[in-house]
Amino acid sequence: MIKVFTCTLIIFFHFIINVSSNEVKILYKVNDSIITNYDIFEEVNYLVSLNKNLTQLNKKQLSSNAEKSLIREIIKKDEINKFYEINYEEELESEKINIIIKNFSEKIGFNSNQEFKDYLKTNNINIKDLKKKFIIERFWNQLIFDKYRNLVKIDKNKIENNLEELIKNNSKISSFSLSEIIFLEKNREAIEKKSQEILASIKNIGFKDTAVIHSISESSKLGGELGWINQNQISKKIFLAIKDLEIGEFSKPIITSSGIIFLKVNDKKEIDAQIDKEKEMERLFSFERNRILNEYSIIYYKEIENKAYVEKF
Repeated sequence: MIKVFTCTLIIFFHFIINVSSNEVKILYKVNDSIITNYDIFEEVNYLVSLNKNLTQLNKKQLSSNAEKSLIREIIKKDEINKFYEINYEEELESEKINIIIKNFSEKIGFNSNQEFKDYLKTNNINIKDLKKKFIIERFWNQLIFDKYRNLVKIDKNKIENNLEELIKNNSKISSFSLSEIIFLEKNREAIEKKSQEILASIKNIGFKDTAVIHSISESSKLGGELGWINQNQISKKIFLAIKDLEIGEFSKPIITSSGIIFLKVNDKKEIDAQIDKEKEMERLFSFERNRILNEYSIIYYKEIENKAYVEKF
């Protein structure tokens, strides 16, 4: 944590100079909301404090990432407010949001809630502001589930047959620690152009920082990290694209229904294929459902983003 905190202070100091030496200015209007240079300053501090992958970005890249983050947050909030009446004061104290915060703090390396709260305080991050961000994400996920759950079709027999075949033919199965970069483009020329842009960025600043800047997936906040994923949780197409990659290597762009994906293998191992079939079926079913809902989330956000009013001053 010391390294992240030190980098945060340095970056934070540069932004303090810029904000304090100039008056507060409106930079964007997004629907009926505004984003000021001070909002950008606070968002940069929030993003850098909670994501060590961002500490190596320059000022321009940090500002751009903060702008995208705030615009995305406003568009999502406006959309969920059309469907739900949210009492934010009640939500701030809800058990659900406290569990989400706890899980998030553990995922980024904190051992206790108090340690995390102390870190937030040291970095001038209001815990209520952080909770509000997670409240928006919680209701966004609920909106996607409510809108698309009846469209989620999962072939249980196919999952079961694939699992049985995998277990039958292998005493061991592959498991990968993966990171992703996802983008959406409609035609081959645009896909090639964006792919080259991402490849150039990876060469310049690395996969994690490129994911933060370019990926449209929620995993971008964690540098694209997905954690450990077993062979039986991914499609044959994706498995074939990554199975021969060495640790640290990344795939060529893979075209899927949810977008175009670059996958990086952070680590890999072989695990025992002797598993509890019933529990594994439940896990695979849940994984597939969430994967499909994530696809709908990406597509739906792109639709409302295109309709949103965004003006830059």
